[in-house]
Amino acid sequence: MSPSVARRPWLASAWAERGAEAPVRVQVYAAAVAVLAAVVAALAIVHVAGHGQVAAAHVAMFAVLIAVGECLPLRYLHRGQRDPISLVEGMFAPLIFRGSGVDLVIAVGAGLILACVALRRSFPASVLTVAQGVTAASAGLLAFNASDVTAGSGTTDAIALVGAMLAVWIVSQLLTVGARFVATGHPLGTTDAGAMWLALVGGWSSFAGSTVLGLLMTGAYVWVPWVSVLVLAPLALLWSAGRTTDALEVDRWLADTVQHVTHHLTASLDRSLALPAALAAIRTGFGAHEVTLVVHDDHGAYTTYRCSDDTGRLAIDTGVDALAERLIDELTGPSPLASDSTGRSPATEPVGLAAPLHANGTTFGVLILHGGAAAAAAGFEAKDLAAAGVIAAELVSFLDRSALIEVVSRERRVLGDIVHNTGDGIVSLDLDATILSWNAAMAALTGYSIDEMVGTRHFGLLRPRDADDADIRVVAWIEQFVAAGVPADLQIVTADGATVWLSCSFSRVEPKDGGSASLIMIARDSTRQHELEVLKDDFMAVFSHELRTPLVPIKGWANTLLTRGDLLSDDQRRAAVQSILSQAQRLESLVLNILESSRVEAGHSEALDVVDVTRLTTQVVDELLVALPDRVVRVTRPAEPCEVRGSAVWIERALANLVANAVKYSPEDCPVDIVVSTDFGTVAVSVTDRGPGISADAQSRIFERFERLEDPRRQAGTGLGLYITRQVARAMGGDVAVSSLPGAGSTFVLTLPALPVSTAARGSADPGDEASSADPPSNLMNLA
Repeated sequence: MSPSVARRPWLASAWAERGAEAPVRVQVYAAAVAVLAAVVAALAIVHVAGHGQVAAAHVAMFAVLIAVGECLPLRYLHRGQRDPISLVEGMFAPLIFRGSGVDLVIAVGAGLILACVALRRSFPASVLTVAQGVTAASAGLLAFNASDVTAGSGTTDAIALVGAMLAVWIVSQLLTVGARFVATGHPLGTTDAGAMWLALVGGWSSFAGSTVLGLLMTGAYVWVPWVSVLVLAPLALLWSAGRTTDALEVDRWLADTVQHVTHHLTASLDRSLALPAALAAIRTGFGAHEVTLVVHDDHGAYTTYRCSDDTGRLAIDTGVDALAERLIDELTGPSPLASDSTGRSPATEPVGLAAPLHANGTTFGVLILHGGAAAAAAGFEAKDLAAAGVIAAELVSFLDRSALIEVVSRERRVLGDIVHNTGDGIVSLDLDATILSWNAAMAALTGYSIDEMVGTRHFGLLRPRDADDADIRVVAWIEQFVAAGVPADLQIVTADGATVWLSCSFSRVEPKDGGSASLIMIARDSTRQHELEVLKDDFMAVFSHELRTPLVPIKGWANTLLTRGDLLSDDQRRAAVQSILSQAQRLESLVLNILESSRVEAGHSEALDVVDVTRLTTQVVDELLVALPDRVVRVTRPAEPCEVRGSAVWIERALANLVANAVKYSPEDCPVDIVVSTDFGTVAVSVTDRGPGISADAQSRIFERFERLEDPRRQAGTGLGLYITRQVARAMGGDVAVSSLPGAGSTFVLTLPALPVSTAARGSADPGDEASSADPPSNLMNLA
């Protein structure tokens, strides 16, 4: 809707509209025109006192005609714009032609006063209207009287009367221009080019129409005085036709306004896009200076949107609007907004319109139109209020939809954040295996990005396999799920070639809106759990075997000693007891390793104390050789104490595991060498065997839980010894390393941080260390 079409200028008077903003200037100007009217009227009364041909009844008749003419302005159309023109000045002509100054002043003044009362104009406006009319009529009478014509002289009289009407029009236009300038600062009341042309055309049309009407009324009055009343008939018809046209135009403009507002509110549910355009259309359609939309939510917080220019830019704030708050509480329907409602001006004219926003029986907002063309009118028509009500209802519907969309969008964002940030992979596929969604966690699990997978049928790139290690065809797999469900465990190959186990849950999404069904898979990385399950199964198999292995000789020798012990020689009984002891030590080591493994996994620690590693090594070797007296273990140690701060239990367990492994993997006729040394603040215990050696790739694995090497002699074990050794060593600040060549044996080195020399010296003075100091000083000790 263009501004030229949307304007409703027949409701406005430029000086009256601006008068509310500058009442002092308007009142001063009205008073000045009133003084001028009094002066010019006095001159007319004094200089034109001799006509006296108008009867008192006729003066009253002309007063009524002038009042009706002022109340029934005509409408004219120019370049798509309409404006009112008044022909009341033409009714002055008979009085100018036949009446005296007194007749003219009484008839014009009385008629205009009656019109102002009927139109309910404000006092300044009424004074200005009456003063302007009296001044112009008196000026016309003086001009006609100055022409020295006598009534009844035909053409000369007509020319003189036209001159008098020109004088009336000139004075009236000058006073109107002055009023517009006082009110607006511009002679024509506006700088709009279209409005200026409208004013100029209207002025000349008013002069032409008034002159023609004046000549006709004068001729009728000279012929039969009461025939002049008949001028009301065409005037009323023209006024009625104009009103009808105006009403139709108003209806069309209001309908266009409602249509444009509705269009903007349905084109987008984004408030930042729809509201500026909609409020600008309301402002233009109603000719308002400013449109304000105030909304408060369930928590009582206010949001105010203001549109006050043609660009549609909105000023938005969250402060409490006292007027809006009161209107929300009081209004039940669209209503004119009185000037005292805003406190901007005295309560003499309406300054806008307010329409409440209702939903679910409550009022949660209000639409306010401030100022504009309607503000200068006597009030609003029912159709204006009805249109405002329709627009308010559209705003309610829009705000409801917008709020719902905001809730849905917020929930979708939350759900999207959850899906995007969850640690579980989420994939959705349709029934032909096209990937519909692929979240960030799934991308991290597989190494395939979202862009690579969504919209493709590339799920097969993962080479999925089931728990039985059978390949899975994706389409058949989806069909199987739809029919009877699918396995929960999958193994896939990631983009970098790693094998990953997934624990999956599935759900079917039924088709909606003509779409197809889809399958949603939620996957969690279960590789670690799967590995632990495998390790557990292996451990249970090994552990059960390791328990049975020592129990068989123990049970066998015990049964032999019980049933045939008296038949055995001393050497046989000694061998039986040694075998039982050896197997018992093996069981003890197995149990201790399992217990220590659980303690290490649980994060338990031992009390730290000063420990002599040399003495503890000798103790471990002595206990081993009691059960294996035929084995050769050579221990080399330094002369000075090798003391560390650590747990004696942990160090003993680590040494026992290393020595037991060396004895187990070395041939029976080959010795095991143990060297205890100190160097650069560390104590090192190296254990060298003559076994088959360890390959380079296996050296990094032997310290893992349940890791056991396959060797030609099928040595058994739980796979916990070296794992526990490294864990306890690192817990005390040390470590375990291995060096080995296949076929050349292996050397394991346990390193622990040594105590400072002063601490070691104090430790060596303890009574418990006297036995150690009394040992033979040799560096080589063969225990057999």
